[in-house]
Amino acid sequence: MKSKIYLAITIDTECDKGEKWIVKQPFSFHNIYNGVESQLQPIFDKYNVKATYLLSPEIIRDQKSVEIFKKFNSRVELGTHLHSEFIGPEADFSSKTTKEFQSNFKPEIEKAKLKNLTTLFKDTFGYQPLSFRAGRFGISEFSLKFLQDLGYLVDSSVTPDSTIKHKESNKVINFFGSPYQPYFPSLKDFRKKGKMKILQVPVTVMHKKLLSLPLWLKRGFVVDKSYQHIIFNYLTKFSKQTWLRPTYADFDEMKNITDDMILKAKGKDVFLCMMFHSNEFEVGMSPYSLTEDNVTKILDRLDTYLNWLTKKDDFHSLGLSEIKTKF
Repeated sequence: MKSKIYLAITIDTECDKGEKWIVKQPFSFHNIYNGVESQLQPIFDKYNVKATYLLSPEIIRDQKSVEIFKKFNSRVELGTHLHSEFIGPEADFSSKTTKEFQSNFKPEIEKAKLKNLTTLFKDTFGYQPLSFRAGRFGISEFSLKFLQDLGYLVDSSVTPDSTIKHKESNKVINFFGSPYQPYFPSLKDFRKKGKMKILQVPVTVMHKKLLSLPLWLKRGFVVDKSYQHIIFNYLTKFSKQTWLRPTYADFDEMKNITDDMILKAKGKDVFLCMMFHSNEFEVGMSPYSLTEDNVTKILDRLDTYLNWLTKKDDFHSLGLSEIKTKF
C-alpha cells in the first residue's frame, strides 16, 4: 500500500527583525508588504499549494498586512502565533526581542494572553482561528487545554527529538519522545498520546540516529547541561537534527527527511509540517536573510523542494487545521 503524502506549510508571521532577531522599532512590516506578497506567496500559487500563516499580534494590528492576507482568500489558512511581548496582559510593545516563552508566565496570564490574541484575530478577520503555534515553541503544560477551550483544532508547537531552552530563566521544554506524526495528546504530558480533542501536528524535525528508538525511552532523555550535550553528541556520533525548513536544510536534506518519514510510515498516510518565518524572505529582516544571496538561496530551496514533491501522484496540500479532517 502506498502512502498518501500531506504537506502543511506553516509560516510564523511576524514584524521585521534583523541580526540576532532584534525587533525593528518602531514596528515595520516590509517582510509582509514585499517578502510575503511579492516573493513567497507567488511560489505557493505557482505550485497550487496552501500555506498557513500563523499571525503574531502585531501583524493583526497592522491594517496593510491584514489587507494583504484578506486578499489571499481561501488560497491560504490564517491562524495565530503568540509572541507574549505584544499582547496583554503584561505586554511590552517597545520590546526589541521576542524571546519570552508563554510557559514562563503564570497560568492565568498565559490564558489571558491566548484569549486576547484569539479575540483580536476574530475581531479583525471575522472568524475563529483554528490553528496555533507558540512563539519559540514555548508551550506550557496548560497551553493545549487553554487552546482547546478557545476553539482551536490544531496546535503545532512540538519539535520532536529536541529541547528548547530559555536562557534567562533556564527553563527547558523537553520534546524528546514526541511522535513524528500528528496525535491527540495527553492532558498530563503533551509528548504522549491521549484523549484531548485538539490535534498536535509536530513540526517535521527528525534526528536520524534516534529514529528507531521507542518513544518511551526517548522521553527519559535529559539534554540540558553542557556535559549532557557532550554525552548526547558522542552517542549520536555528533550528527544533527534535520528540519523540513529551507532556512536550515538544502533540497537534499529536505528530500531525505521526507523519504525517511515515508519509509517509517510503512504505507500509512504521511503528514509533513514545514515551518519557517515570514521575515526570512526579505533582505535584512531576519538573521537568515541579511543579504540578497541569503534570501535567494532560501527561495530556491523552497521552489526546488515543492517542484519535486508536488509531482508525486500521492501528494496533497493542506492548511494546518485541515489535517484534523484527514487524520
